Amino acid sequence: MRLTRRVALLMLLLSPVLAQAAADSPENLAAQVNAQIVLRQVNNNVAMMADGLGAGFLPGDLPAECEPATRAAEAGMSTAVVRFMQATFNDPGYQRGFEQLLGSAWSAQQLQAFLDRSGDGELGALNAEVMSAPGLQAAQDAHMARLTQAADSMMDADPGLQKALAEVNRAQQRCDAARMEQEAGT
Repeated sequence: MRLTRRVALLMLLLSPVLAQAAADSPENLAAQVNAQIVLRQVNNNVAMMADGLGAGFLPGDLPAECEPATRAAEAGMSTAVVRFMQATFNDPGYQRGFEQLLGSAWSAQQLQAFLDRSGDGELGALNAEVMSAPGLQAAQDAHMARLTQAADSMMDADPGLQKALAEVNRAQQRCDAARMEQEAGT
């Protein structure tokens, strides 16, 4: 009975140490680096790209009465594209494999150092440093190439994107009709 209590007491005393050791494992650190640095940078890049695409969709000769609906439709499309691209890139199977690569490319101390710096400065520079380990950029590029090859069929099958595209098309048709009315009236 005393031995059982001693073991239980020892386990109770060691549990914070064991929990900290698990948190500091290379696997956990790699997952944190991936989430806090690599994926954050990818998601930021996707959002910036979608914002740029949305700004380029509006024609210069847009009738004034069409502008609010068209802007709203384009914003919805940009949001749907960001959601789609992030969800597609963030595939859990790929991310687990990528985290294993991170854990083998960098030591636990190096991964922790990246995490310590993740709130300090330029995310892009830190991400570039993380991705500089052999094989990491090649793995990410290969994943992006696979996604690019499958993008059309995946986008065609995504209901959110299809709904947003339909809304853009409806707004464009309304604008075309308004433009034709203006031209007919002048």
